[in-house]
Amino acid sequence: MLDRKTNLPFTIGAKSDRGRKRRRNEDYFGVFEPENEGLTESRGVLAVLADGMGGHFSGGEASRMAVEVMGEIYFKAAENAAKALESAFVSANNEVFARVGDGKNGVAGTTLTAVALFPDAFIIAHAGDSRVYLARPGRMDQLTKDHSLVGEMMHKGLLGREEARNHPKRNIITRAAGLRENVEPDIDGPVPFLSGDRILICSDGLSSMLSDGEIAAILLSKDPAAACKALVDMANEKGGDDNTTVIVAMRD
Repeated sequence: MLDRKTNLPFTIGAKSDRGRKRRRNEDYFGVFEPENEGLTESRGVLAVLADGMGGHFSGGEASRMAVEVMGEIYFKAAENAAKALESAFVSANNEVFARVGDGKNGVAGTTLTAVALFPDAFIIAHAGDSRVYLARPGRMDQLTKDHSLVGEMMHKGLLGREEARNHPKRNIITRAAGLRENVEPDIDGPVPFLSGDRILICSDGLSSMLSDGEIAAILLSKDPAAACKALVDMANEKGGDDNTTVIVAMRD
C-alpha cells in the first residue's frame, strides 16, 4: 500500500493484491521521483504499472523488471519528457525480451503503462490492456486503448463495453513488453491535469471486475489511498478473478 504526498502538487496512492483465485501476484508497480531536485521540473513524477502475462514463464519477473528499468532510464535520458518516456519504454522491452522473454525462449511478457506527472499536465506511454482513466466531477474517460483481441473488436464496433468486460477471449494480448524484440508504445499527451482531477492506472484485474460507473463512484469520492483500498476490496468482493493493482494520483 502506498500513500504519498509528492514534491509536486498532487497526492498518490497505490495498492496491489493477489486476488482470490491466483496463486501469486504477477502485477508490479512503482512510483519514482528524481533524486536530483533539478529534474523535478523537466521530469515530474513517474508512475508505472505492469501486469505479467498470465500463464507465461516468469511473468512476475517480467513485470518487476519492466517497472524498475522504466524508473531507472526515464530520469537519465537526455531527451524531452515524452521522448524520455518512449526511450525508457523501449529499454524496458529490450531488457525483458533479452532476459526473460522470447530472447530466452521463455515467452514471458508484461503489459506496461507509465504516466509522467507534472503540475499541470501528464504524458502516457502504454502497451497492453492495463488502463489509464481520467476522472473529473461528473465524468470519467479511458485514455488508453486496450491492445487485446477484445479491445480491437470494441474499436471496430463489434463488441459493446459490457460484452467485452466478460468476453472469454479478453485476456488475449496483441501488444506487450518483452514478447517481441521491438515494441511501439502508444505515447499520448500532454493531457491537462487540473485541480481536483484523479488519474487512475489499473491492471485488468480491476477493469474486468468493475464497471466504469463503479470505478468512477469510488474514484471521485475518496482520497487516493482510500480509493485504492476500496477499488481493490470491491474487485475481490466481486470474485477477485485476477491480480488487481491500482495507482491513483489526485491534483491538489
